[in-house]
Parts: sequence; structure tokens; C-alpha cells
Amino acid sequence: MKNRTDWFKEAGYGIFVHWTTNSLDKDGNKKEYFKAVEDFDIDTFVTQIKSSGAKFLFITTSHSQMRLPFPLKELDEIVPNHTAKRDLIMEIANRLEKENIRLMLYFNGDGSEDIEWQSATGFKTDHQRHAQYCYDVTRAISLKYGTKIHGWWIDCCYEPDVCKGTGVRYDYEKYASALRAGNPDSIIAFNFRGTCGWGSTWGRGIADFQAGEENSLDFLPKGRFSGEGDTQWFALCWMDEFWVHEKHGVPSPVHENERVLEYVRKVKENDGVFAYNVALYQEGHISDKTCEQLLWLKQHGIED
Repeated sequence: MKNRTDWFKEAGYGIFVHWTTNSLDKDGNKKEYFKAVEDFDIDTFVTQIKSSGAKFLFITTSHSQMRLPFPLKELDEIVPNHTAKRDLIMEIANRLEKENIRLMLYFNGDGSEDIEWQSATGFKTDHQRHAQYCYDVTRAISLKYGTKIHGWWIDCCYEPDVCKGTGVRYDYEKYASALRAGNPDSIIAFNFRGTCGWGSTWGRGIADFQAGEENSLDFLPKGRFSGEGDTQWFALCWMDEFWVHEKHGVPSPVHENERVLEYVRKVKENDGVFAYNVALYQEGHISDKTCEQLLWLKQHGIED
């Protein structure tokens, strides 16, 4: 029986990029976010991703602030001046498509550092209202990009709904419907961080793969669908800096080459999928030290 995650399982290995309003450049400085979007070096970025051997790429949209690296009137109608003029995601999607690398998006509706967004959507006072805004925004994004976006990783799904007492902020069937509006084959993960959700009907049977957020290389699949909620097993681990490059210095691999290669091979042998998280410079570059490891992994067959 065909499963949405068939291609994902066959891919086995990819890159996850955290590039946010808090990202620093190589010199430890930080431009205004939308200026950084305009100056993002897509040529170097795509070349580095291609050179890694990754079969898929996740990239952040909104993170700590509800700022998007592309134009979207549906968000600007809620909170003005929160979207870029340059459509960075469309450019990346088009370039990766030529390289046969599938693009997926990270989305976080909390906007934990965005008072304007939280106030406008009732984040702290009306959870269902806030959730509806998240559905509306992600539906608009999905319709905008259609089949150029192959999946979603939705963060912060673990906060209980203290307003209504339901134990959950989101209606995951509604959320999934919004996320798949432009591409019914999109694969979806909701990050419950292992705290809630899959023991009930909140997410089971709706998501396609587990969020798999990890801080080490100690977890292995017990089979393809041994992820949370009987989903495709997937692991996402920060590999050079703690998710985002927001500290001075050079992001550098935290695991030895051989350890990473051995781990990913074991994951793939058990029908799991792994994403190597890169803390990207604000320029849109992967650090030289991280690139060295990614190139070594490719040369030693991590993509096979």
C-alpha cells in the first residue's frame, strides 16, 4: 500500500536548516531580518546543500518571531510589515527542484519573541482564535507554493490549552488540512516533544512522521513506523551549534565523522530517516568546518 512517506524513507538522509531572525553572520553581527533576506546568498547555499548529498532540505520560515522570508498578504493583513519583498522560498524551491532535492518547511505559530503577533492573534488569551490564524497563514503558504513544498515540520504543539481545558491548543485535523491545501501529498510532523498527544486522538493517524527532535545520536528506530503515533520514524539532531547560529564563533561539528556515518547507516538499515541540523550563518552559508564534515560523509557513502 502506498504511503505518503515512501519517498522520504527512500531518501533516508537530508539537511535541516535553522535560519531565523536571531541568526548571526560570520563576523558575529546581525542585520535587520528583511535586509538579510534580500542579501541571502542562494548560489552558495544551494551549492553547499547539493555537495552534502542531502536528498531533502527543511528550512525555517517563522521561528521566534512571526517574520516570513517571502511576501504573504494573509499575514500582513494580521500584522503589517511581517513579510519580505524577496520570495526566498520560491527561489530556493526552484533551484533545489533542478537538483532533485525536495524542500520542506518549518513553521512555528507561537512567535515567542513577537509581541505584536501574539497580541493580534490572542496567543495568550484565546487559544482557538490563535490556532485559526495559524491554519489561515499556513493554508495561504501551502496554496502559494503548491507541489514545490513536499512537507512540513510544525513546532510547539506541546503547550496545553489552558483557556478551554481541552489539553491541546490545535485541532490537528484542521491543521493538517490547511498544510495540505496546496499539495495533498505533503508529509507532516507535529512536534509534541514526546510530552502529549499521541496517546489520544490529538495527532494519531493525522501526522505522517514523528518530529524526532533529539540532542544526541543515541536513538534508533525499531522499524519504519515506530515513530510517535505509529508514524514514519525520523530523527532531527543539532550537529554543529544548538539549532540556531546566535553565538559568536564558528559552528563546528559536535560528533566525529565516523560516529555520524555509523549512526545514519543504522537508522537507514532500520527504515528510519535522519536530518542533520545546520546552524546557518545569516549570509546563507554553512560554516567551513561543518561543510568539511558534510563532504566527508558524502564521500564515504552516507547518501547511498
